[in-house]
Amino acid sequence: MRGPIDYIIVGFTETNFTGDILKELEKASKDGVIKVLDLAVVTKDKYGNVAAVEAVDEDLLKILNKLSISNDLIEEDDIAEVGEVLEPGTTAGLLIIEQLWARGLKKAIVDNGGILLSEGRIHPDASSELDMKGAK
Repeated sequence: MRGPIDYIIVGFTETNFTGDILKELEKASKDGVIKVLDLAVVTKDKYGNVAAVEAVDEDLLKILNKLSISNDLIEEDDIAEVGEVLEPGTTAGLLIIEQLWARGLKKAIVDNGGILLSEGRIHPDASSELDMKGAK
């Protein structure tokens, strides 16, 4: 039984990546919190050309191998779609992850006859409103 699967797309105005993002993904994966199913980096140059970026740094390649990415879920159409909304000279990261921490909870819900009625996500920027309502 799989946990919930999420996709995340983040944009960057600068492309001087240090590897910290992959290291955090590796840590969360190693800790059993998530499983990285697929990831891609898309860039749009100043002329509007869109391309997927390949990792070439040895250390980054080692981390990518440790993540044991299992599928090619992100397709050329996805990359093209993200490229359409990117501003020239910017980059986006696409990530598909499985929430491993939720597997047991999901199983318990299903085993007790529960069905998913709705799901969503509250953006972290809403945390001040949640804090005001006592959800600390």
